[in-house]
Amino acid sequence: MPTYRILLLCALVANLAACASPGNPTGSKETAKTPEEYAACVLPRWQAIAPQTTQKSISKGYRIIAPSAVASDEVLEVVEYKEGSRATFYKGSFLSGDKLRQVARDCLGDVSESK
Repeated sequence: MPTYRILLLCALVANLAACASPGNPTGSKETAKTPEEYAACVLPRWQAIAPQTTQKSISKGYRIIAPSAVASDEVLEVVEYKEGSRATFYKGSFLSGDKLRQVARDCLGDVSESK
């Protein structure tokens, strides 16, 4: 019986570790805005749609996360890139709506698509 508990615990830990990574990006765009300017535009709008949305500092930028009760989290990373920023979107799942992605697009301003 203890062997099954250990295996179950290992499987649980592996699943949690996988959740820490946003996975494969579904789109990436560039903007002339700094990461601070872009995140300041996106965060309050995402919070209006998904109130539990949070922002974390990452190397050279920010990660904005909108948790989902029925699917994987929506993740937007914005980092310094050339003369502005690159925003990379990680879509939670096919169950997720496009409202968050549209907000991310609306905040881009001067944009150049890279994916």
